[in-house]
Amino acid sequence: MLALIFHGADIFMTMSHGWVLNLFTTLSIVAWFMALAALIWGAKIPNAPPGIIIYPIVALSLMLKASLPNEEVKVLINPALEWHILLSLAAYSLFALAAIQAIVLAVQEQQLKQRHLAGLIRKLPPLQSMENSLFQLITSGFVLLSIGLIAGAFFIHDIFAQHLAHKTILSLIAWWVFAIILWQRWRNGLRGKTAIRWTLIGFMFLLLAYFGSQFILEYVLN
Repeated sequence: MLALIFHGADIFMTMSHGWVLNLFTTLSIVAWFMALAALIWGAKIPNAPPGIIIYPIVALSLMLKASLPNEEVKVLINPALEWHILLSLAAYSLFALAAIQAIVLAVQEQQLKQRHLAGLIRKLPPLQSMENSLFQLITSGFVLLSIGLIAGAFFIHDIFAQHLAHKTILSLIAWWVFAIILWQRWRNGLRGKTAIRWTLIGFMFLLLAYFGSQFILEYVLN
């Protein structure tokens, strides 16, 4: 909890004179959202993605932000655009948690088949509970991503001039992937390896949508 507060204070100080949305500051914000969501999720659901995986990611994001070259990108902002950005980053964080949950679930399923549960896997709840948590994370992230995409549509004037084409297309592909996952879960009871595989595919599209395109804009084309 204390680390979460200090991390939040660091983000607030970074943003105190204007929004800084470069690659590693954004990564730090997403990591903070992940830690906050994991804390809340863990308080309500005992089988939320384990902090032993999430908190090192948070620490790594802070180290990268502090040590690597970081060009400031100030954005002229209004309250509606702020909500679009916050909702989108919160959605990314929930899908990142879902990806972690999917990986843990894959390891658990594999070890159950081999009848050899080792380490932390032995302490995890039943497979069905783990799957339920995965789909709850996906549903929450999908709602936030949907609202974020709708809100963002009002701020696109020239998708190519604003360098938003790749980000928008990849985000929409990710949205469709997660929409299909939820539809198949509701319609056909999607589960197991197929659910895990498509969750990771959807997350990879989101990862490329923001961090991939942002890296190219800041460090390749800049």
